[in-house]
Amino acid sequence: MPEKVTTSGTGFAGRRPGLWALAFAAAMCAIAYCEHRGILGGWRSLPFVAAAALLMVPLTKAANNRQAAAGALSPATRRYNRRMLIWSVGYVLCLGIAMTVRNYLDPQGPLLWAIALLPSAPMIFFVWTLARYVIEEEDEYLRYRQTSAALIGLALVLLAGTLWGFLETFGVAPHVPAWWVVPVWAIGLGLGQMIMASAERRAGRA
Repeated sequence: MPEKVTTSGTGFAGRRPGLWALAFAAAMCAIAYCEHRGILGGWRSLPFVAAAALLMVPLTKAANNRQAAAGALSPATRRYNRRMLIWSVGYVLCLGIAMTVRNYLDPQGPLLWAIALLPSAPMIFFVWTLARYVIEEEDEYLRYRQTSAALIGLALVLLAGTLWGFLETFGVAPHVPAWWVVPVWAIGLGLGQMIMASAERRAGRA
């Protein structure tokens, strides 16, 4: 059964995961700016990237608090949120390690292949997390809600990829590397969850 929280005490994380998501995005943008200006770079960026990744912890806690307050935090959802935290932190750290090794050790051969694939390793866990949630979630509405949000994220990826691909093919847009798929899908997932929550609020007022 989903958990229902009626008390106001939710700890330091609160019930606004969007604020923590903005804090994480701002931290990563600040790191990218400092790297662009030469203030950071390579191994010097790793402690800051790791610190920014820690913002995922209160983000996950805030998401749990909000879902619990809405009566939408099932055991499967709690496990899903925890696993998403693991893969997100793992992705950020693996990417930072791979970039540092490439920039400072000039790897060749098998080592270069290994570090090129390293940031993709957490994606295996990510795909498994999505599949496990669908299998483990016993509440049909919560399963429908999460699946709908994921499909909205997929729709955004397909539209953005197709649109940009044709712009690039006709020479009116620069090339964009394929790893952009994950961030765009994550943005679409967040938008999908917001759309579903807004629809629920409108239905509640009706």
